[in-house]
Amino acid sequence: MRKKALVILMAAAVFALAGCGDKTDKDTGKEDKKQEETSAETEAPGEAEPEVDMEGPAAEAEQISESDGRKLMETAVAFTEDLIAANHDNLVNNYEYEEGDMKTSVENGELEQAISSAAASSGEFKGTKAAWLGDQAGDYTNVQVPCEFAEQPWNMFISFAADGKIGGVHTDVYKETP
Repeated sequence: MRKKALVILMAAAVFALAGCGDKTDKDTGKEDKKQEETSAETEAPGEAEPEVDMEGPAAEAEQISESDGRKLMETAVAFTEDLIAANHDNLVNNYEYEEGDMKTSVENGELEQAISSAAASSGEFKGTKAAWLGDQAGDYTNVQVPCEFAEQPWNMFISFAADGKIGGVHTDVYKETP
């Protein structure tokens, strides 16, 4: 029963994010521009200060200030590390969530359980790499955080509402900072 609820919750989160906007990478007709490599790759995972992709799809869809983008990315990296570490106290007390399913799934530990099972099957967590702003989806700003694991890396995809609250979370195919 618990597994079924987690599967339904994660599926709902994915569908909610997919339905938030009607633009896709194909619709924009533009490719993400590559950023110069930074020294972040040589630093310990999770210690690099995230860079803001102010030329990518998020910057085109809506004007996000560099400081707002940087704050969202820093929050996303910290949230990702707390979520993978299953640090329930930090998840409940250090972040704001939209009311409803997202807030409930964090408070009752369902989100931690879902991500913990994915993390356990991916091997030892080695840390995060530099995050970046993804596409806008309606009123949501999406941030991707590449997560390094011993066996299978993947990205944490976090959606922030216009007020900066976390509105959705799911995992995605591994991609490094564009």
